Amino acid sequence: MISFFFEKILPHFLFLYERFFMYRIRYSWGIANLKKIKNKGHNVKVMGYTRFLDPDNITLGNHVRIGYGCFLFGKGGISIGDCTILSRNITIYSSNHDFKDNMIPYSDEYIKKPVTIGKGVWIGMNVCITPGVTIKDGAIIGMGAVISKDVNEGEIVVGSDQRIISNRDMDKFGRLLKEELIYAKIYPNS
Repeated sequence: MISFFFEKILPHFLFLYERFFMYRIRYSWGIANLKKIKNKGHNVKVMGYTRFLDPDNITLGNHVRIGYGCFLFGKGGISIGDCTILSRNITIYSSNHDFKDNMIPYSDEYIKKPVTIGKGVWIGMNVCITPGVTIKDGAIIGMGAVISKDVNEGEIVVGSDQRIISNRDMDKFGRLLKEELIYAKIYPNS
């Protein structure tokens, strides 16, 4: 009987769930999570379940997209500029435990360092951003990178060692921004 359930019935249910319900549930999670953020611009979307801790310290600009499965710890402050897209499973920490205090391995106190992400930044899947980092306008962060130091305007950065592999054409970037040729604005339902 149990084998029949797992081989015959459950696969059909899972197919129906994935085909008809999973994305609708993720969409609803995104709407519910976005309601936690008071400081946000217009046309901001969260594309599924995302954790916002200390959401009062998180600011989102206009036309921002945040992918499924992100984790933003806003205790020290997180600011994300206009037209920025965060892919899936991104972790952003703006504070960390104080390991130099009088407890082992760390105290209950936090060292707060704000994270600032500029305009038109694209952050790839599975990126980790540590406290105190500034990512300037037009930067691109490649999949799986660990960002522990500042990223300059237009830099394209990959890897855990933050290798700069190229630079964006910032004259073109500025022109596109001025002309409002913005992905999230042109495709508002994406």
